[in-house]
Amino acid sequence: MTTTEVDGFVAAIPSADRPSCTTRLHFELETTAGGGGVQFVSPVLQNLYPALLSWKAEYGHPNIPLGNSEGRQCSTLRRLHIQKKLTEEEVLWLDELGFMFHSLEDVYHDVDFDTLFGRLMEYEARNPDSKFQVPKKCAEDPELGAWVTGLRRLGPAKVDPAHAEKLDSVGFVWVSKRKCGSKFMLQYKELTRKAEDLAADGLSEEQVVRALLEVPKTGDLIKAQKQIEAKGKMSDTRKDYMTQLFGQAWTSLV
Repeated sequence: MTTTEVDGFVAAIPSADRPSCTTRLHFELETTAGGGGVQFVSPVLQNLYPALLSWKAEYGHPNIPLGNSEGRQCSTLRRLHIQKKLTEEEVLWLDELGFMFHSLEDVYHDVDFDTLFGRLMEYEARNPDSKFQVPKKCAEDPELGAWVTGLRRLGPAKVDPAHAEKLDSVGFVWVSKRKCGSKFMLQYKELTRKAEDLAADGLSEEQVVRALLEVPKTGDLIKAQKQIEAKGKMSDTRKDYMTQLFGQAWTSLV
């Protein structure tokens, strides 16, 4: 068996002496307690992992840009993530390696418009009362939900004029009517937008929190949520929202 190591990430490549690993690549992250292993199921990730490790070794991150086959496979991984076709272990491994997943606006640029438009119309046919209010976390088609949310964030002025015209022709609603009356949720949406913008620039969860704490109103909001959490008065739902956005960094840095 041969291995490749980059910053503690060990890729163990199956060989004749490990017949049990002939159908899947086995990876171990040495920084994990006990050296727990991760088995990759995705053929794309199985094929791409050497390039990810090599790129990280040379440039300090695994985010290969477009321009070659490896960059295109990175885009494919991001789509698979949106489509929920990567396992939790695969997502965790990529996240720990420093791989950047999609911001919602990127979905529009990286997928075929006509394909997603067709799926949008199929969704409308199945849900005639929807009025194009596809939820961001659409259980039946996660990529469609992300695409619609990304379209609305970009707005008609920032998408291809031909695409905007086609959407307008079917009565697409550019502003979501899925408004939440909760003050927290309205503030949370703004936090999410700012955090995603920072993450798109390559900042880690910890760096995102530190940057947001420097913004007066945003920092005050995060600190207020931490105070509620410290007093044991934060609901599990709200705690989950904050953790989904910032990981555990928001409690340890505030």
